[in-house]
Amino acid sequence: MSDNDTKTPGTVVPFRRPEGTVATAAETTVEGEVLDHAEVALTVSEPRQTWGTRVLHGTGRVLTGPSDDTRARLAERTIELSHATGARVRAGAGRTRRELGRTRRFLARNCRIVGKGMEAARLRKRADREYTDLKAARAKARESGDHAAVEALTRQYNEGRHVTVDTLRKWADLAWNIAWRGAAALGALFVVSVVTGLVNGFGGWLGRFGALDVLGVWRDALAAVWAAGVFAATWWWVLPIAAAGVKLTRWWRDGNRLGEQVLPAHLRKLSKSGGQVQMTESAVVAALANIGNAKLNAVIKEGWPYRDGDDEWVQFPMIDGKGWSAKIRLPLGAPVVKIKQKAEILAHNLGCRPVELFLQADTEDPKVLDLFRLNRGVLREPVDPYPLLHEGATDYWKGFPAGVNLRGDPIVATIAERNFALAGAMGSGKSTLMRTLAAGAVLDPLVDVDVFVFADNNDYEALKPVLNTYAAGKEDSNVDAALDHLQALYDQLTERGRLLQKHNVSSVLEAGRAVVAAEPGLRPRFVVLEECQRLFRQDKPEDRKKVVNLVINLFMAARKYAVHLAFLTPSPSDQSLPRDLIAVTTNKACGAIGDKTRNNVVLGEKAYENGISALDLKPRTDTALNDCGTLITIGFMDEPGALRSYHIGSDEMAQIAARAAEARGISAAGAEVAAVRDELADILAVLAEVTPREGEQFPRAAAVAAALAARWNHYTGWRIEDVTEVLDDHGYTVPSTKRKYPVDPAKVADAVQRRDAGTEG
Repeated sequence: MSDNDTKTPGTVVPFRRPEGTVATAAETTVEGEVLDHAEVALTVSEPRQTWGTRVLHGTGRVLTGPSDDTRARLAERTIELSHATGARVRAGAGRTRRELGRTRRFLARNCRIVGKGMEAARLRKRADREYTDLKAARAKARESGDHAAVEALTRQYNEGRHVTVDTLRKWADLAWNIAWRGAAALGALFVVSVVTGLVNGFGGWLGRFGALDVLGVWRDALAAVWAAGVFAATWWWVLPIAAAGVKLTRWWRDGNRLGEQVLPAHLRKLSKSGGQVQMTESAVVAALANIGNAKLNAVIKEGWPYRDGDDEWVQFPMIDGKGWSAKIRLPLGAPVVKIKQKAEILAHNLGCRPVELFLQADTEDPKVLDLFRLNRGVLREPVDPYPLLHEGATDYWKGFPAGVNLRGDPIVATIAERNFALAGAMGSGKSTLMRTLAAGAVLDPLVDVDVFVFADNNDYEALKPVLNTYAAGKEDSNVDAALDHLQALYDQLTERGRLLQKHNVSSVLEAGRAVVAAEPGLRPRFVVLEECQRLFRQDKPEDRKKVVNLVINLFMAARKYAVHLAFLTPSPSDQSLPRDLIAVTTNKACGAIGDKTRNNVVLGEKAYENGISALDLKPRTDTALNDCGTLITIGFMDEPGALRSYHIGSDEMAQIAARAAEARGISAAGAEVAAVRDELADILAVLAEVTPREGEQFPRAAAVAAALAARWNHYTGWRIEDVTEVLDDHGYTVPSTKRKYPVDPAKVADAVQRRDAGTEG
């Protein structure tokens, strides 16, 4: 350092001051390092000077950096600029990636379309080359035995195989003829033109030209041909490119004509999300305009629904629980029932399954369509638990819980004066609904429940302790027991009628709970017949007629006497569910079903045509529940529609049975319940109807056996020894008396009395 390197006060020059500016005297002075003029010039002009202070050599001026506040502000600003720049860079990169993605998708999509068009063109050419249609026609003729047609088609096929060769030969002949005749024509023209020019050169009759002029014209023509050949040789590649362009255009048109479905899902124009149609006013009107109703189409073209008064929209589309609902007043000539007949098309237009669409007339105005569309997938979500699973009881006069409707509202099925028919494919949930109703029945201690299952399953095993009658199995004896039980119920109607007269009421429903509690003979009976096709499918027509007559007579007469029958079958038909039986059934339910004929067998004639259809439902599989437990019903709700039954597992059913047993005052374990006959009492009953032969005092045992078999299937095949063995077991030995075995009714009555009094033996 020189002698001048002393600390002297000076004027401050701010750091990064623009070159050529002068510091003011008012600026603060600081101490610093002395710089020479070269360093000062470098310091002032350098934009990235190191922080700190330096004293200007010889002038007393001091260079200094910015203050701490300035540094902080500059740092914050730098960070903000850095973030903004980074965001712009990232946004630009994102846009670039999206544009590249769209470009790649565009190229991939159109390449796929061209590829599909090439494939379609190849298949067409292959079919033409191999005469696919001709071969198929010949094979069909051979199968039908039309040998003349086979011979004609074979001859046509053999002739067709030579068509290509013949065509090529004809093209070659044509080319040769054109070339030969063209060359001959040009040669003749050349000779004629030259001779004409030579002759005209002497006299000039045709103008001033001679042979040399003619040759010049020919030379120019040859030069033009040569130039065209050179041009074609130079630009030959244009023709293949143009041909390729034409080919690609044709292939693209062919591929595009095939539709979007031939493309992978990620390349289609359709939405990849697969979302439902948004329920807006325009969407609802557009859906209604495309169901094929002429009246609706006419008024919609005129601007319906008119927005000036909004009288048509009773309720605009809005979210309603797990779906969307709307109410619209329909125009003249388009009643709600006509719209319901087009439910399948309307569901398609609204982007849902038919079972997810609920259509009905408004309760206050029959001209108003109450439309409810369920959200996609809701029907396959779990249903709420059974409401009486842990506590509570049911009341026969108020109904039993059955399930929920589309909107999720609980449905209580009316039981009094009702009967039931349920059908659907295996895994559709018909037994699920019936188990739910049976659980409600046992939870009312006044209701007796009888269950006959003509198959080997344990759907109702958990309820066995509280069932009045239970028989399961595919044996013929269970079918006979069920028929005998139905006959006994039919016979009891007379006694029930007498009890109703006693209390001066016309039905058990009118009698009320107090009267029934005092009269055990009026207790409601709920009879379930699962797999009922075993009941109606009899080998002999006369046996089937007998069964059908018994069931229908009981079915029609028993409702007001509180005897309720429920028939279930996986295969609805006239053989499994007689038409006359369905005609008088109040409550019908159909799960997943295969065709509209079976759908209509359960839900009524033309049910499918009127929009009441279960065809869109899918039964349970090994991997998915699908629509198990969802059934299309009639009679369970005010309007026909889908019902989702509660699901009660075996353990839960056992809990319900335990509570029901406690309410009924029986052991929770229960006893083995079986459908059996009181053989001694039955013999006494038929003895009152069998007339002895002329000259005989008592009916023969053979006549008694025949009467038993005619009345109850349980006794089918009984003979004399069966009757005498039963009577002998109860202390009455029937005498043989010339092998007639006469049966004394008085002694049978004594045997019944001794048995009931417990004094047998």
